[in-house]
Amino acid sequence: MKIVQSVQELYNTNLPYFNIIKGKVDEVVKSNKNERWHYESRLKQIESFAMKIEMGRFKKTEIFEDFFASTIVVKNLSEISLAEKFVAKHFNIQFKRPTSNNFTHKDSFSFPFDDLRLYVSLKDFETGEFAPDLYDLIFEIQIKTFLQHAWSIATHDLIYKSDKINWAKERIAYQVKATLEHAEVTISGVEELSKLTELAKENKDVKKVNQLISLILNHWKPEDLPLDRRRLAQNIIGFIDAIGITLLELDSVLKSESNNGRGTLTRNLSPYLIVVQSVFNIYPERIINYLQDKNSRNKQKILITSEMDIPNLESIVEEKLVRI
Repeated sequence: MKIVQSVQELYNTNLPYFNIIKGKVDEVVKSNKNERWHYESRLKQIESFAMKIEMGRFKKTEIFEDFFASTIVVKNLSEISLAEKFVAKHFNIQFKRPTSNNFTHKDSFSFPFDDLRLYVSLKDFETGEFAPDLYDLIFEIQIKTFLQHAWSIATHDLIYKSDKINWAKERIAYQVKATLEHAEVTISGVEELSKLTELAKENKDVKKVNQLISLILNHWKPEDLPLDRRRLAQNIIGFIDAIGITLLELDSVLKSESNNGRGTLTRNLSPYLIVVQSVFNIYPERIINYLQDKNSRNKQKILITSEMDIPNLESIVEEKLVRI
């Protein structure tokens, strides 16, 4: 594409300044953002810059608003506001699009691009790091969720880079966008949706896991437990189901062991290993019978470590043990 000299010179004159801004923004965002957020940035290419000018929709002061643009990608809709506060902390927000969180120009039956775009400038901390004029330059920071970002990447060339408009392809792309928006709203409202009569149910496995989590919390302080209590409960259930211990019996075992200065008072074992050790102390025959049963179809393995006090295990199926 032929780029006229005046447009090329306008681009070349501004490119070094926005290149400096890009370096600073990349540094600030990458070193301060939530580690689970994704970040990327780009400088507008000359052909895209020229075609934007030729659209005839922008004032001369507006054509540089996305000359440098970056994107922060967050987990879901609930983190959009957190990311906006993050941007406000590190940059000066001049304006944003859409301008309001509760008003839209979209029709209810349409799904055009409307991800949050913040138009910002560098904060001047009077360090003398940059020339004063650089703090007046405005650039764009988009904030979107991973689902929104995935849609943008997957459909960008279909919508914006085709030689000809393909109605069918665009139709499919926006059908996908509508589906993903529905998924976003569902995820965002999961707490309320889960209370609906039609969904507020549990099966026997869920009920047992929840009962065991409650039991665990009755015996351990929260800070002594892993963050993933569901996984801990499932691991313990795998163990007690294999050897034939009920939740009531496990509760009694932990109380008895703790009353004797062991159990949950043990400091050199994990909660799971405390359960195994406690059962070994009270019901060793249950574990040994399971380990000696060659006909059992249960494939559950029992972990024992060098920190544990385990009785002599003879004539057992070694495949049922993990020794560390």
